[in-house]
Amino acid sequence: MESSWILAISFIVYTGGIIATGLWSARRRRRTTDDFVLANRELGPWVSALSASASAESGWVMLGLVGTAFVDGMAAFWIVPGIGIGYLFNWFVLAERLRKNSREGEAATLPQVICGLFGRGSAVLRYIPVVIITAAMLGYVAAQMNAAGKAFEAVFALPYWVGVLVGAAIILAYTITGGFRAICWTDVVQASFMMIALIGMPILIGIKLGGFGAVSSALEASSPELLTFSGGRVGYALLGYVIGMMGIGLGYPGQPHILSRFMAAKDSSTVSKGGWIAFGWFILVYVGAIFFGLFARVYFGMIGDPEQALPMAVGELLPPVLGGFVIAAIVSAICSTADSQLIVMSSTISRDILGHGKASGSWTRFQTTDRVTLVVLALISILLAVSENRVIFWMVLYAWGVLGAAFGPVLILGLMWKRTTKAGALAGMITGSLVAVIWKEVEVLSSAVYELVPAFILAFAATILVSLLTNKTEGSPDP
Repeated sequence: MESSWILAISFIVYTGGIIATGLWSARRRRRTTDDFVLANRELGPWVSALSASASAESGWVMLGLVGTAFVDGMAAFWIVPGIGIGYLFNWFVLAERLRKNSREGEAATLPQVICGLFGRGSAVLRYIPVVIITAAMLGYVAAQMNAAGKAFEAVFALPYWVGVLVGAAIILAYTITGGFRAICWTDVVQASFMMIALIGMPILIGIKLGGFGAVSSALEASSPELLTFSGGRVGYALLGYVIGMMGIGLGYPGQPHILSRFMAAKDSSTVSKGGWIAFGWFILVYVGAIFFGLFARVYFGMIGDPEQALPMAVGELLPPVLGGFVIAAIVSAICSTADSQLIVMSSTISRDILGHGKASGSWTRFQTTDRVTLVVLALISILLAVSENRVIFWMVLYAWGVLGAAFGPVLILGLMWKRTTKAGALAGMITGSLVAVIWKEVEVLSSAVYELVPAFILAFAATILVSLLTNKTEGSPDP
């Protein structure tokens, strides 16, 4: 009983510090329309890098990827090269182009960037991205709430729905007050704790098991397929798994909550330095998560929910005071994504629908509508999270696939190919989102390969083809 109280107190102390950081950052807010959604475009390299990384990875890595490695073993490493390429492309090819374009066009949201590229007065270019972002991200945020519920259930024995509500309350406590600046500053702390947890826990459990040699011997005796990069798959099953895992990296150029960090970067130097910081963080966190999942398989054997391996290990391996901080790191990972997505959704609805896509206007009016919209969206996400308990890894990948396929090809071509047209952009967004959804819902297709891969390819092709067919009638936009 005493240890559970110490665990809870250390968790509360950390959480209080996160909320205080968010509230403190709110004191630096400016009276500009860009402040609540882009921190007045003043982010430096460390904040940009760690905030973008933490918001991208979330409970998907700390719970989801650990659970995948627990089940698939070394085969989970196929995700690393794809994600790595996604990081490098985003930071060293896309980020500076997007930063300059959004600043010059005074675009504060992704729909405003798209409208600026292909047709500033187009209602359909504004509404379609808002619909896609809202539909996909409600599921994405619900997955983060789902992860919070699982973490609190595993560690504190709280009912799942109570854990969902606690996670939501933590997020709203600082996001409503401080906006984008608050979530970026808290992301720095959260990213740091995620890295410490996913470096420290594999080392600790590895020592407990007698080192990697002992782990290998145990797996060789019980589940030798976990020591292979095929995970026991052969033929088309293996090919589909490898393509799907590596193809996850295709989603990075189309994630609005990541792209917003590039739009908020202070200058070119911020982007170039931030890229290497983010890439280094990614390597440490992903490798740590996969090794922990593998080690946890030996330590626990089979468990009912592999995505609870990390919270379970905390209770068994760490003294309560440290355990509370690791649990806080898990919740931090969840919060760092959910808060970013809530800001993105609320800003696109309040500015691109309620504000009619205008980049200028009263800063007080914008911030009021931003906050009200954010609360409403949070409540909807909570309802989705408590209504059905799904597997976090695949729930997140569904939303990731829709966003990546809908916006990645269009944004890449819009910023890098001057012949991209409004019709091409519309074709790409519609094709990408619809193919991702249909592919996921058809079992024979979704079991063959991750839906983002075909959806991204077809969206890219549709954007190019329709742009070529309509280039003469529309004229060439100037990115």
